[in-house]
Amino acid sequence: MLAATVIMVIGICVTAAVSQSSGYRFGGVMVVPLLVVYTFREPVSPVVFAVATAAAWGALWALREYTLNHGRRVFLVGVVAGALVSVVAAVALSEVVPGVAYYDAEIVGSIFPGVAAYNLMRLDPGDRRADLLGMTATYLALVAVGVAAVYALSVTHPCVPPILLLPTSGVVSCLGLAPVGDPTPYVVPQWLTVAVLLADVAVYELVRARYDLRLAGVILVPLLAVFTARYADTVVLYAVGATAVFFLVSVVHWSSLLYGRNLLAVALVTGLAYATAVGALQPAAPGVTLFFIGLFTGIGAYNLHRVAPKNRGASIRLSAALFVVFYLVLLALVDVPAGGLASPGVGHLAIGAGLVVLAARDLVSLERATPDAATFARDSVFADAHGDADVTDSPLVATEDDDP
Repeated sequence: MLAATVIMVIGICVTAAVSQSSGYRFGGVMVVPLLVVYTFREPVSPVVFAVATAAAWGALWALREYTLNHGRRVFLVGVVAGALVSVVAAVALSEVVPGVAYYDAEIVGSIFPGVAAYNLMRLDPGDRRADLLGMTATYLALVAVGVAAVYALSVTHPCVPPILLLPTSGVVSCLGLAPVGDPTPYVVPQWLTVAVLLADVAVYELVRARYDLRLAGVILVPLLAVFTARYADTVVLYAVGATAVFFLVSVVHWSSLLYGRNLLAVALVTGLAYATAVGALQPAAPGVTLFFIGLFTGIGAYNLHRVAPKNRGASIRLSAALFVVFYLVLLALVDVPAGGLASPGVGHLAIGAGLVVLAARDLVSLERATPDAATFARDSVFADAHGDADVTDSPLVATEDDDP
């Protein structure tokens, strides 16, 4: 776990510093270091990532070239295209390359190929080659750092849960190291994980478009459910960590005026430090799960910080209710082992039901607060000066008459 955390912290800090000083994106704050961690877990991950990123780039280029779509729609197309192509690429590699298992390529179904392609698309054409070269150089440097960290940890064996030294990690066989710990079981099938991720993307964007409200993260909620099926304490550790990191991020923002990628970097590094501390206190916990709890903690805290204060309660309740729904789906389709939350008790069910009821109340309140098209047109700055405006008078309201 320490080696993966070192890779992530250095990579996040380097990417944030480069973005602040030169404007290059390097695919995103956590894309390159996370790809390095994936590479140590499964050596074919860079191939899957490259193919999926190229496909996402092609989809983004075609969308911008031949349509008038822009903004979040373009981003979503890139995310979905990258996730789906990564599945196809992983399946193809598992058939062609001996010893490569479909479920071992953790980049499969990830949003990061789409995120990388979208960030590259947003750069000026003249800066894209330098950005790709910077990504490659950072990737190779982090691989070297990771190799050194893995060798050092294979000798010292600190009392924290292993990640890169697990028997299922490709780096163990590639470097001839002795594995540490037991393999982390894959409880949820890959197809089901991808399905709930895509469903969450749809729900997240629907809530954001309808109510202008951010939830915990684009794919954070279903992945919390997936990891809770492996390790029952996942959601509790996330809730505690996200709360603490949120307050820390708020203090950093108020005192330094940091924002954007720099503030996200602070949240991610703090979340990883929190997960490492938990791992030191619970060395028997699954290291992979704790590692992702650290990342989710940073992402969730940062996203909550970006929500308007009056809407934060609704964002928390809707995200929590969505977690309940996804976990019920997993319970219905998956045999959860004893280490996961296999048999929710009466207290769990009561809390889950309460969260769903509160989320339903929030949805009703948000829906009532959303003006209909006629009201929006009447109150807009484009309304008729005599007060006779209807929906068709507002260029900001789409109607059937506007269709070509």
